[in-house]
Amino acid sequence: MAIQKRKAVTRVSAAGSPLKRGARAALKKELKAAEKEQDEQEVEKPEEPQDEEEAKDEEDQEEEEDISEEDRVTQEEEQLQVARRKELRAIYIDELKQITTSKGLETCKKDDMIEAVVAFEAKERANSRAQKAKLRAVVVSKKGELEDLPLPELRDVSNDYGIKGQLTKHARIEQILKLWQQADGVDKALAKMACDEREQELLGMDKVALRRLCEKVGVDPLVKQVMVERLVRTENTAGKFARPTIAPE
Repeated sequence: MAIQKRKAVTRVSAAGSPLKRGARAALKKELKAAEKEQDEQEVEKPEEPQDEEEAKDEEDQEEEEDISEEDRVTQEEEQLQVARRKELRAIYIDELKQITTSKGLETCKKDDMIEAVVAFEAKERANSRAQKAKLRAVVVSKKGELEDLPLPELRDVSNDYGIKGQLTKHARIEQILKLWQQADGVDKALAKMACDEREQELLGMDKVALRRLCEKVGVDPLVKQVMVERLVRTENTAGKFARPTIAPE
């Protein structure tokens, strides 16, 4: 009797399994249709308007990104000067005089001293920024010079610095730059840059001002070697050293 009951249960389970599978398939189909309908609604749903504060924050962020490096430095410098003026106005006059004289400035009225100190410090910061910019420009220029070299010439430069082995072009350039900086390459390049700038400045001066400057620093403008070289060049141009012509008989 027990065996017959077990068989009956087995038949019921076997008969019910296809129904369960069909129900699961129908349920999956309904879920997919619902998800598809929800996606379509989300696509067609219009964008909600942003709050005024969120829109303003985004505009401010875009404006900050649009500010150039020069404008950013100008804004920071103005803020530093305003804060420095406020700080100097809050100290005693004797301390302000000490600060003024320590910077090589003359003491005078309080407001004038404050403005003189603020201007002096602003000039120091500007010179520091200019010096850093020159340093970056020198390194970038040297790197560009190395990158423009063909690989055989770059290997020769590497050998001059004692760099050996099979290296990529990028690795060679990085090692050359490192050794070049250790050998005071930056300072030498800056010195040459300053010399070239001074030479162009002097070439732009008129003769009278240039002669006065020579007299001021104790330089003789009438250099003997220069005068001899120019005289010989002028006489050569005039044909004084040309082969003499023999008059026909």
